[in-house]
Amino acid sequence: MTTISKNIVLKHYIPSGTPTMNDFNVREIPLKLEKSNEILIKNHWISVDPYMRTRMTDRKNYISPFKINEPLEGSALGEVIESNSKSFVKGDFVTSFFGWRDYFISNEKEVNKINPIDIPIQAYLGPLGFTGHTAYVGLFQIGQLKPGSTILVSSAAGAVGSMVCQFAKIHGCKVIASTGSDEKVDWLINSLKVDFAFNYKKIENLVLYFKEICPEGFDFYYDNVGGEFLESAIYRMKNYGNIVICGRISQMNATSPGVGLRNMAHVLVKRLTIKGFLIFDHLDNRNDFETDVIKWIKEKKLVWKETVFEGLENTPMAFAELLNGKNTGKMLVKI
Repeated sequence: MTTISKNIVLKHYIPSGTPTMNDFNVREIPLKLEKSNEILIKNHWISVDPYMRTRMTDRKNYISPFKINEPLEGSALGEVIESNSKSFVKGDFVTSFFGWRDYFISNEKEVNKINPIDIPIQAYLGPLGFTGHTAYVGLFQIGQLKPGSTILVSSAAGAVGSMVCQFAKIHGCKVIASTGSDEKVDWLINSLKVDFAFNYKKIENLVLYFKEICPEGFDFYYDNVGGEFLESAIYRMKNYGNIVICGRISQMNATSPGVGLRNMAHVLVKRLTIKGFLIFDHLDNRNDFETDVIKWIKEKKLVWKETVFEGLENTPMAFAELLNGKNTGKMLVKI
């Protein structure tokens, strides 16, 4: 039997600025199982993530650009609806990197079967997916976060940032959270129980504000935004502090090159450690992460929020809204 798959494709590269619906097309592809190890999967949930923006230009980066007029890629959660594989049966749920489409055919090595616990299935794209894993690796493996630390988190109401805040609180840290709206500030304080949260858009001078709210300085900064915020945080780091670079969403849609850090002398004098990381280097190291996060979920120590768009055709809009900071928690598309 032939299944028609709808795919979102990129019409052309987008060197700068925010992507719009006009940059994408919907293409239909016929699918039919042919090989013995193939499975046909229907996606139910698609994740859109900031790193995808770097793949929409033709510039060399840590991951290759998307191919023009070829199906885009990204994390997705789907259900097996037909199988020629002995390892998968109809009804199995899987995660994959075949997002931006409603159906796809895969061999059994390109997907990961999940055994759902008693939580919404899409959590395997959030706290139990790349999102939670990124927060966990950045804090505990890259940054070696110590209990009792004072940690600053930017983009704290986003998918990764909201996990960082909660993992750090569970670890016995004081969490200072930055976000871009008063509504998100309320969520961070009342739901995530951070120690302090603020709307950075209302702050005229971040360095002076950091000194006011945390005069002793920060032990750890989890950076999701880059740019001016990173520079301001460096001024207020304690000696021997750690900065983990996870993202640079403030510069994703820049139309001109950003200004480099102007306070590297502080990095030297304070003996700071600054380290970037990519979760793609840690995909085989999930055991501790899954054990801890499942335990925290069962103990009701974690909460999460989703911003959901309905329909495959709205995936580009969801992505653009993500880059513009319109999400609270994980940005998802439900098919």
